[in-house]
Amino acid sequence: MSTGRYITLEGAEGCGKSTHAARLADALDAVLTRETGGTAIGQRIRTILHDTTVTNLSHRAEALLTAADRAQHIDEIVAPALISGRHVVSDRSVFSTLAYQGYGRELPVDAMRGINAWAIRDRWPDLVVLLTVDAATAAERI
Repeated sequence: MSTGRYITLEGAEGCGKSTHAARLADALDAVLTRETGGTAIGQRIRTILHDTTVTNLSHRAEALLTAADRAQHIDEIVAPALISGRHVVSDRSVFSTLAYQGYGRELPVDAMRGINAWAIRDRWPDLVVLLTVDAATAAERI
């Protein structure tokens, strides 16, 4: 049995990641998923991360929550699908943490890479597609 491929789409909010991930997954008959929130546990973590009433979440705690989501995601969705020969298409991946928590929150990028490498068991995406869009279009879509 051949191993599937792990493909992720990255980019700013409003660039079309969700739309294109769904189209690609459909075309490839792949498992479609997302980070954060691709599992039931991940959805609970996503709720915390997106809760606007949570105003004192430290940047390190945010990074660790995203790594926890990612660990669950790899173990529950990504790895089993790949082992069974299915492709996986994900709306976001570990690279979002490097961008948002590393560069955006100014946490040490090497530490973010190390924590997440452990969380994903070094199962990095086989292909990352970076989507870009002009700021006006992204703002209109959001």
